[in-house]
Parts: sequence; C-alpha cells; structure tokens
Amino acid sequence: KGDAHDFPPLPVTEERLRVTEQYEALRRSYYLSGVGQKVDVSKLPEFSTIAATVIDEGKTGMDFDRLYTLWQAVMRAPDGAPAIEVGSYKGGSAKFLAGALSLRQTSPRLYVCDTFQGHARVDAEIDGANAAKGFTATSADGVAAYLSDYPFVRLVVGDIVETSAQLNEPAYGLVHIDVDVYPPTAFCLEYFSQRLAPGAWMVVDDYGVVTCPGAQKAVDDFVRDHRDFSKVHLLTGQALVFRTG
Repeated sequence: KGDAHDFPPLPVTEERLRVTEQYEALRRSYYLSGVGQKVDVSKLPEFSTIAATVIDEGKTGMDFDRLYTLWQAVMRAPDGAPAIEVGSYKGGSAKFLAGALSLRQTSPRLYVCDTFQGHARVDAEIDGANAAKGFTATSADGVAAYLSDYPFVRLVVGDIVETSAQLNEPAYGLVHIDVDVYPPTAFCLEYFSQRLAPGAWMVVDDYGVVTCPGAQKAVDDFVRDHRDFSKVHLLTGQALVFRTG
C-alpha cells in the first residue's frame, strides 16, 4: 500500500468551491463568529436553571441569550427598588424576572403590565399596517395563575398610557419594555426615564428586529432628544437605555 501522499488530491469542483465559500461566510457571520470559544450562558449556574424552566414551559419567545440580558439587569439593579415589565403576553419573561428577583431578594415588587388583548396603540405609518394584529392568545387570569408562586408580583391590566397612573413608585431598578410598536415604547421610555433609579437599566426588546421598526425608532428618537441618556444595541436584538449624565 502506498502512503497517503501517493493519492492524487481531490478535484476542485464548482460544488466544492460553493460549499467552501458558504462555510467561510457562515464562520465570519456574527451568528457563528467565535462558536465553540464563547461562554455558553445556557450552562451558567442559577441563571440556566431559571431560564431553562421558563423556556421549557413555552410561555416566552425568548431564548437563553435575551434572558441573560435580563439576568444581568436584575443582578446589577439597585437594592430595594421595584422592577417593572411592560408587555408580558403569556408571562414567560415575567416569570423569569420574578425567579431572578426572588433569588437575589432585593426587589420588593415586580409590576407586570399588559393589555392581555393585543396592542392598544399603533402608528401604522411607522409600525406597518399589520402591527395591530396578534398577541391576543393570552389572558390576565391565566398569567396571574402562572405567576402565582411569586406574591410580590402585581399585575397591571390595560393600556400602559392609562394604567401608568396606578404606578406610584418614585424609582424603578429595572424597566423591561417589550411592546414592539412605537407609541407605547415611546411613552414608556419617556415615563420611566423620569423614574429610573441611579444605575438602573431600561431594556427594550426588539430594537434590532426588522419586523419591529417602531421599537427602534422610539429608542433612537428618545436618545436623540435626551442627551443625558445613551443606548447600546445588543446583538440579541435588544437595546440597553441608561442615564449617562
């Protein structure tokens, strides 16, 4: 038998070149860049247990990456300040926040706000003609039952522009905004920025998602008009908005 180097090299076919080019393009993309070298957050102690449970229950569209952003926001939230989520749908991310806050034992309350009937306000020119559809396959009673293990959770049902009058906390240690469309996102940024505890984050979901242009525009408009705030666009599609001045 001859040595391996005695065999002729494989022919460079068009198919082989095409597959090689596709592989290199994927390897350089931000979806796979550094794969196998990055920390696997789905294996991190404490976080992974809470996140995996919520994901397995099927009540959230978030995966480990976006939930880890919320985890970091909880872990750095100022002690003693309540947290709030606007846009909860079936309650999955709210349950994750409740679990993380319960573990840290620093927040007296978590407000969970939603119409539980879909979007109350949209801007068709910004958000698109179909933006008003969806997010109706839920109920306040169902989410309340789902979160019943956490007595510090308070549901606020209705349009946030109207129900914000019920929110009398002087400052919030974490604000999670997940309402997809322009009017409520813009309102929440304006309202909660004035009630944000020092060092706290506002996490805006869907900022970098092409199907939610209203979320991005609301954030960009807000930081343009409020020079004491900055944003960071995360590759999870979320944006961090925080006071810098």
